[in-house]
Amino acid sequence: MRKLFLLIFLGLIILPAMSYASIYGVLRGKVVDEEGKGLRGATVFLEGTAKGTVVRENDGSFTIVNIEAAEYTLRFTFVGKQTVRQIVRISADKTSTVEVVMKDEKGGVTTETVTVTAQSMVNVDDEGGTKKIMSGAEIQNIAREGLSGVVAMTSGVLQSGGGFMIRGGRTEETQIKVDGIDVGNQFTGGFGVSGSGYYPMVSNYATEEVQVITGGFTAEYGDVSSGVVNTIVRRGRDDRYDGFIRWLTDVPALYGSQPTGLQVIREGTRLKAVEAGEGAQFQGSQQNTFEFGTGGPIPVLNDMEFFKNATFYLTGNYFHENHRDNTYKIFDPWGTNIGQRPDNQSWVRDIRGNVRFTLPNDMTIQVSGNYGISSFEFSGWGWMYANQEGHVYDKTADGSFILKTNEDGSPVTNGIPERIVRQNVLDQFVNGFNILINHTLTSKSFYELRIGNASNNDVSSRRVGWEDPGFFSGFEVWEPTDDYKVENNNLVLGQDKIIDHYTFLSNIGYTKDGFTRADIPQRNPISGYFEGNSNASGTYNPYGLVGLFPTSGGGSFSFRDGNWWTFDGSYTQIFKTGEFDHTFKTGFLLTLFELHRHSNGNPYDGNPFFDVYTDGRWGGNLYADNEVVREKTNKPYKPTKFGIYFNDQISFKGIRMSAGLRLDYFNPNSDYRLPSNSWIPISSDTGFAVTSAKIQVSPRINISYPITDMSFLRLSYGMFFQMPQLQYMYDNFAADILRGNSIIGNPNMDAQRTNQYEIAYSQQLTEVFAFTSVAYYKDIYNQLGLMRVNAVPEPYYQYTVSDYGSSRGIEFTLEKMAKDNFSFDLNYTLAWVTGTAQTASSNYNVIIDPYTDKPAFPLSEYPMGQDIRHYAKSNFRVYWRDNEGPSIGGIKLLENTNLIFTGIYRTGTPYTRTDRSGTAIAERNSERQPSRWLLDARIAKSFRMSDIFGDGAGNSEIEIFANINNILNLSQALGVYAATGDPIDDGRTFDRQVGDFANTAYYKDPDIANPATYASVQYDFYGNRRYNSVADFDGNGIVTQAETYESYFRYVATTIAFRGNFQAPRTINIGMMFRF
Repeated sequence: MRKLFLLIFLGLIILPAMSYASIYGVLRGKVVDEEGKGLRGATVFLEGTAKGTVVRENDGSFTIVNIEAAEYTLRFTFVGKQTVRQIVRISADKTSTVEVVMKDEKGGVTTETVTVTAQSMVNVDDEGGTKKIMSGAEIQNIAREGLSGVVAMTSGVLQSGGGFMIRGGRTEETQIKVDGIDVGNQFTGGFGVSGSGYYPMVSNYATEEVQVITGGFTAEYGDVSSGVVNTIVRRGRDDRYDGFIRWLTDVPALYGSQPTGLQVIREGTRLKAVEAGEGAQFQGSQQNTFEFGTGGPIPVLNDMEFFKNATFYLTGNYFHENHRDNTYKIFDPWGTNIGQRPDNQSWVRDIRGNVRFTLPNDMTIQVSGNYGISSFEFSGWGWMYANQEGHVYDKTADGSFILKTNEDGSPVTNGIPERIVRQNVLDQFVNGFNILINHTLTSKSFYELRIGNASNNDVSSRRVGWEDPGFFSGFEVWEPTDDYKVENNNLVLGQDKIIDHYTFLSNIGYTKDGFTRADIPQRNPISGYFEGNSNASGTYNPYGLVGLFPTSGGGSFSFRDGNWWTFDGSYTQIFKTGEFDHTFKTGFLLTLFELHRHSNGNPYDGNPFFDVYTDGRWGGNLYADNEVVREKTNKPYKPTKFGIYFNDQISFKGIRMSAGLRLDYFNPNSDYRLPSNSWIPISSDTGFAVTSAKIQVSPRINISYPITDMSFLRLSYGMFFQMPQLQYMYDNFAADILRGNSIIGNPNMDAQRTNQYEIAYSQQLTEVFAFTSVAYYKDIYNQLGLMRVNAVPEPYYQYTVSDYGSSRGIEFTLEKMAKDNFSFDLNYTLAWVTGTAQTASSNYNVIIDPYTDKPAFPLSEYPMGQDIRHYAKSNFRVYWRDNEGPSIGGIKLLENTNLIFTGIYRTGTPYTRTDRSGTAIAERNSERQPSRWLLDARIAKSFRMSDIFGDGAGNSEIEIFANINNILNLSQALGVYAATGDPIDDGRTFDRQVGDFANTAYYKDPDIANPATYASVQYDFYGNRRYNSVADFDGNGIVTQAETYESYFRYVATTIAFRGNFQAPRTINIGMMFRF
């Protein structure tokens, strides 16, 4: 099998084939005279490039292949005819068409006709599938920041935290590409840990176009079942330099507020929230965004004979905010602003560029690269009051530790509060490069070869200091080590499977008041803090409550590295057989992965929840009991993916059929567990077998039938396969000791399968209006889920492809192109999404049927969480260009102004009604959350520098803009609690009674005559007294049960004041941009 695979691969290198997604398109057209006769010998030239052709067909038809996606001006010339110029948009992986009528010269004088009319809004020549293509200009004319927000305005697309749900699919079922290269997280799918909002992505203003393919895609797209989002980065021009610099910030002073405040009152035996007083103001995140992009010719290379049209493009962006998760200005009883917590910053940095040059014989080489980092601090309310600073210890020559003290004998502290240490920082690193060779063989054929490498890595761990992350390096974090063990209540050299800086220490000593002896935790000399389990037994918080606010302990870490090499090639051939026109494509892609991981959910425990597969980085497997386990886990996984396809687009008398066949191959390169009634540890030499290679063959067909010159009907069918994400295959597979209800990876899973059917009708109603309707149905088989293995000694769960579902809907789109100073794009989707599992782990810990002793997995489909019945989106733009707009006193105040309104309306998502204990009391997802609607706006005005400084300023301009989110300041409920159907009352918080709290009085001071004052319950885990004066309302030195309940009353009043289930009010960002 390996030899056969190698021969196929080598053969494809010799015969280049088509990549998964290209950055090039094709132009087809016809040049005729006023009588409709073809003008053989006419020349067609794309200005600003070296591309062009001579019309050689008698009917005037021509083809130009291998054109980079961009907007171009075409120039048509013919002896005795007026020269014609026409603007055309070339899109990646798409055939654009033009038809030009050339008129005779008048009186022997050659004149030029400049045609600026746009292309048809519906493309009868479309290869198939539902594809929304947005040019860079269109992207910038949507009131959304970031590409993810722009993509989410496409019909059928729902933006989720980790990516995009397309037509009811999961986020991991959508491929995210830049310049045709998959840049998504190969472990998890989607964008990875930073999510769609913070992923280091190319700026909207450095984007040539974005393609959103939501269904019916051709055979060139593999290992994907829902959709593809492909972003094409701009290339430098070869005739001039251009660029932009942009800055954006928030203006909290203009933010909206809650309509009213909330007050907690007692009503009978329970609490109740009522509206009262002024509402709190929403606070800003104090963000700043800087973006730039510049490109043009490379003088040195352009002066060389060997290189032609050498260009570069460089772009980058920097984002920083001081307060992620910003919310309302609400204070706790100590005066701390909880809605704008400290040390909750975010940073996003991205820089990318490309260099392109043309060699002799129509060969182009492009080198591209990117480097991006997203970094996050985390600051939850729960840890806000853990402000003890760590102690500093000196390490001696023999490996022991000595506390460092000041002159007065007090400990030297490191200045870092405990809350900083207890909440991990997070870095996501996204980088890659690729070299693309593009060679035009003839006027109707070309090939591509590409080699690339990419990484999408993430680190979540305790930070070493308190410094901000490095611009290119991220945070400095602790990596796991096990060089010390506990002996006689001290750390000594040795190993104990506990990560050193998390090791718990204790010793017999006195409580802080010196009154009672107990086993008291001691500081870990490596970290300088109290370690062990997270502990909230104290009352040091503004409410004096036990169990809500931890002060020490806890922690976890996770390190992931995913790197992959890609090798792909392409060959495109356009030819004719009789009356049939063919565009033939064939393609392959080989991907070689290398995956590393080291995670530990409780590193302070000698029997932790851990997972390791790496070559020794991050300490390797520090928990192995024997060399067999260490040998099996101290190496990465290296799966292999390969795909090849053939696609032929056939045109006959206006009817176009695109038929394709795809073969996908995946080799997990791993062992897997054989079915067994007993747990098989990774150290076992039996019970395992080598995984088999997974091979899928999927046919695709699209038929496009033009009804008129301005309308067409399209039918498509496709079978789509996608392997489960790599984390579900390999995470926790190498477990040796089984923990109860663990979820074990399964490297031997088959591919998930989706059958998709689609029918579409498109009609250009007038020159500027177009309407499209699409009906689709997706039959989902073998969707990723869980199975329960009743093994001895403990049952466990294992990932498998056993779930199923369906998605169906109708989409309507009405567009008006930019003309007469306004444009709009409206779309509406009516959809149904059902299945047996919302996510891969949705059926974890389902109820066990008492009669069969088997888990009660869903046997019939029910509405999924993304089952949004009605979803409408709109984008409306009003604009005035040079010397346009209403005039006041001869001054056109709205000249070069854009007003953009972007809105959505959607019905609510499903949820399951429960009782107050959380037990379901209705059918799954039979209830609906509230509907919502939102309107955002952008206003922008440009000032041309030539109007101020003269023609020497060229085309440079300054734009001032404002983004207004929730312009109507709506405050409707977005969600309700499952137990009550209410957005404020969760059915439990308001029902707590005095008797629910411990009938224990906390005393301020111990009294030898009263044993209750120094009983163990008077102290927290660290020997601090639990008495807190903030809960002693009568000031008598005793906190009673009734006073504890009163403190809880104050705590509830604070929590509900945030109105967490309601729409955030109006927010405003402003900025400026300089274009040149």
